[in-house]
Amino acid sequence: MTLLTAGQAVSAETETTAEDTINALNGVFGRHAGERTSHAKGFCAAGHFIAAEQEDGFVKGPLFKAARTNVTARFSIGGGNPKASDKSRSVRGLGLRFHISDDEELDLVMISAPVFFAATPSQFVEFLKARTADPATGQKDPAKIKAFNEANPNVMAHVNYLAETPPPASYATTPYFSTHAFLFDGTANKQRAARWIFEPAGGFQGLTKQEEESFPDSFLEADLRGRLTGTAAQWDVFLQIAEAGDAIDDPTAVWPDTRRRVAAGKLVIDQIIEKGTQNDCTGLVFDPNNLPSGIEATDDPILAIRSPAYGISLNRRSQ
Repeated sequence: MTLLTAGQAVSAETETTAEDTINALNGVFGRHAGERTSHAKGFCAAGHFIAAEQEDGFVKGPLFKAARTNVTARFSIGGGNPKASDKSRSVRGLGLRFHISDDEELDLVMISAPVFFAATPSQFVEFLKARTADPATGQKDPAKIKAFNEANPNVMAHVNYLAETPPPASYATTPYFSTHAFLFDGTANKQRAARWIFEPAGGFQGLTKQEEESFPDSFLEADLRGRLTGTAAQWDVFLQIAEAGDAIDDPTAVWPDTRRRVAAGKLVIDQIIEKGTQNDCTGLVFDPNNLPSGIEATDDPILAIRSPAYGISLNRRSQ
């Protein structure tokens, strides 16, 4: 694999650059000084991960050997609007950094949909361009969106999931998915491809129609603050194991629900991190290519372009 700088990074099939992806996001959501290009609205939290005992060393690596690993988290609303409604039919995000040791970390970038909306950087850009408002009218073109969706049926699993799933009632009762698969070292030097799944301990809870109408546009942070005064928020963590024929380099690919899940551990979030404090994650970049020993990236082109794209986004925050 050849490593490229942020300005050089491209998608081989169409030479879509990392900068193209950031420009496409800015085209839809605008540029907001000091804010992330995507998942702009959010806040930081902290907790820990408790690894599960592995079946015969099913997966190996330092993350699964430690009894407890401290975690920095960021909850967010999908999209680049820092004033987005918490009731929007968009994904909720969970960025995680596992502080495994002084030398190793793991970053996960999770969303509340089981699959992503693009398989390649070029499709990512075209998906967003189809949803960019006309500068003259300020309105999106439904015909353009319809034409894109019909020409790109693989994006519809994500689109339909968000349309059919009520907005989450709480960050604490939302499931999160990596959408990307990773390669995990196991016994006998065997690697297995798997996706991360975080299931809330109390199950998913969505807003009712009445709540969608009556709740304010910002309630999720206050909700989690209130919950954490009583008890920690918890998720059961699983690895969904790919089988022969499953696409492991395509985050839009739907894997059957029958795929085996291996218990990986439990995520516990018990603290909100205030802005400006020592552990504030506002300036942190959660990069799912930041992997510890025992876990490797696949050839997923969306995963590959994230690192240079995040670098460009970080530079633009200060402009």
